[in-house]
Amino acid sequence: MIAITLPIYLIIALGYGAIRSGHVAPDDIRATGKLVMRVALPAMIFLAISRSPISAVLRWDFVLAYLAGSLLVFGAGFALARRGLGQETPAAALVGMGMACSNSAFMGYPVAAMVVGGVALQAFTMAMLVENIVMIPLAVLLGDGTRAGGNGALRTTLTGIARNPLLIAVLAAVAFSLSGLALPGPLERTLAMLAPVAAPIALLAVGGTVASLPFAAVAGPMPWVVAGKLIAHPLLVLAALSLATVPPDLRLAGVLIAAVPMMSIYALFGHRWGQERLAASALVVATVLSFFTISAMLFVLGKG
Repeated sequence: MIAITLPIYLIIALGYGAIRSGHVAPDDIRATGKLVMRVALPAMIFLAISRSPISAVLRWDFVLAYLAGSLLVFGAGFALARRGLGQETPAAALVGMGMACSNSAFMGYPVAAMVVGGVALQAFTMAMLVENIVMIPLAVLLGDGTRAGGNGALRTTLTGIARNPLLIAVLAAVAFSLSGLALPGPLERTLAMLAPVAAPIALLAVGGTVASLPFAAVAGPMPWVVAGKLIAHPLLVLAALSLATVPPDLRLAGVLIAAVPMMSIYALFGHRWGQERLAASALVVATVLSFFTISAMLFVLGKG
């Protein structure tokens, strides 16, 4: 169990230490994260999908099950924050987003790949579609709906999602796979050289992001956000995937992606909705505690 999880968190700790020590500037780690998001990860996604038939990449039973688990935890978090904790709608939307939207690119895929290998990319691709097409727009619709100009903000968010390099890579790879063409040798080798870079550099970027965020003890929603993300989300996704006809390794990959902390841009949404301290603190705490929760989950599932 430690052999699986410790290397991942040592890389995260290395990124954290590089920023906290001043050895690397925060702007440098942000630029590195952008490079991974815009070049290395799209190359890895395009290469994997374009090599495979679509039936081996997109499984609607997985998509619907992952969506069901994510919607359930989002709804529970939103209702808890709004009704139980008396939060305003934007804060409640942030709580739901924190529970239901994983850092699938920078943490979910690397963690799942360490455990189940190549099938992790298939799970990551489908989870990313769920997050970008349904979960993030839903949170933005609720969070911005009570503000003036909310529709404009939603359009801006949807435009940004449509320009997401990862989503573009998925759609382009699907189109290429359907065409029946084969990648030219030099292009395939180029993409193959870029692909292995994605996971470790993404983990370094996670550590740098955490080091750049302020931490402050926040009463109220923060513990619920962390518990919902690290415990409720993977459990609900596990339950939904168990009801579907999903192979065991693919099911485990989906659960691992759900089990990682919230996405790195969660802090930006916190700033957008006036909840900077909540978002930053939840992200820091969830990243630290996820080492223990993921390790425990692997132990319980017999993968330790």
